[in-house]
Amino acid sequence: MWVAHTWGDYGLQGWLCELGVPIAHLGRVQEWDIAYFSAAATWGLVVHAGTGSWVQCRTPDGRMPRIGGMGPFLGDEGGGWDLGFRGIKAALRSDWSHKTRTSLADEIPRAMGVPDLRGAVVGDPITSGKVTRAQIASIAPIVLEQAAAGDSIAMQVVDEAAESLADMCVILLEETKAIGQGYPLIGVAGVIQSSPFYWRVLQDKILLHDATLAPEVAPYKMAVGAAMLAMKDAGVAITEALRDRIVSSQAAYPFARVPTLAFQSST
Repeated sequence: MWVAHTWGDYGLQGWLCELGVPIAHLGRVQEWDIAYFSAAATWGLVVHAGTGSWVQCRTPDGRMPRIGGMGPFLGDEGGGWDLGFRGIKAALRSDWSHKTRTSLADEIPRAMGVPDLRGAVVGDPITSGKVTRAQIASIAPIVLEQAAAGDSIAMQVVDEAAESLADMCVILLEETKAIGQGYPLIGVAGVIQSSPFYWRVLQDKILLHDATLAPEVAPYKMAVGAAMLAMKDAGVAITEALRDRIVSSQAAYPFARVPTLAFQSST
């Protein structure tokens, strides 16, 4: 087996060895390399919004500046964690006044599997990490759904999160003097790839600063793109027919599952 991973292998090699799976090669790939490979591009502007977020601009002359990716609290603007965190705050403020009222106050506790959102997250649970980064990011689809359905507070959350991510894109476009050059604008990772609504909001904000950009969403999930790079390194020819087949296979497995707080407390 040829294996590609991002960031760290998290004991993957030992786990596979215990299962009796021989590893011919275990190598790290960069998320931005996955993004360009998935979009069949060699340069452009990549905006990544998964659990976290980052932006990279790759120029035809080989420059590759990247910003963002600083994790929760310090960064992740416009990613799943940011959307979820902003959504939870909005839900907790819903009963402050008629101006702060939002459907998120009902929908977020239901999604998290708790009867009382305040008791589940305020104080020690959020500061001690009992509510995980993945659980907070898993709230992002709820925020996006309610915004698309017309909830004004949810829309404000989405707008502010997207604005902060778009600002990073503009910084890189200005720094690389790429504005007006017609670069591909490549959206990747779970939040963008699973929500056409969010991608429209985000790309519209970016296009306000450079209307020549050519927006597209990468067709492969990040993990699938990593696997394809491993296939390529193993000598497999990545043909258009194979790319189409992988897209079809990927469509059969559209969801990731994150344990709710109720699930955690019962195990």
